[in-house]
Order: sequence, then structure tokens, then C-alpha cells
Amino acid sequence: MAEFPALNGQSVSYAVLEYPAGSVNPPHTHPRAAELLFLTYGILEVGFVDTTNKLFTQRLQAGDIFVFPKGLVHYQFNCAESDFTVAVSAFG
Repeated sequence: MAEFPALNGQSVSYAVLEYPAGSVNPPHTHPRAAELLFLTYGILEVGFVDTTNKLFTQRLQAGDIFVFPKGLVHYQFNCAESDFTVAVSAFG
């Protein structure tokens, strides 16, 4: 992964995520940052649970953006039967 020196000390990071067909990024949290996910290829089901224990879900297509609020339990699931999915997530 390439480094971007301008981000040093800014509490900002990013990751490129690849999801094989049928795979899941299990429920987890980011206690210090919100997550912005940009779907670049494929389809992805995403969701989070708010502070009242209500589940919010959305099915994303390439070009869609989704924000997971800071500290909330969330997940991603590649619901495609035969295609991988690629996304870029930014945190901070």
C-alpha cells in the first residue's frame, strides 16, 4: 500500500477491501472514528446497529458511498453468488 505523507498526524487512514463472493466482514466497531465506505466494484450489503438497538441496512452498488457512525457495531456482506466486490474505506 502506498503511503501518503500529508496524512501523517491527521488521524486519517484508508484501506482497500476485497470481498470474495458470499464473504462477510463480521460485526465490529471503530471506537475512535467513523468509517466512510466507497464501493468501487460489485454489490455489497452493509448495516449498522444504532444506540437504540435498531438495525439499519442498505444494499450498495458500484459508485455508492455509505457512512458507519463512530463506535457503532457494523458489518459488510458480499451477497453476490459468483462475483467479488471491491471497496475503499476511509477512517478519521
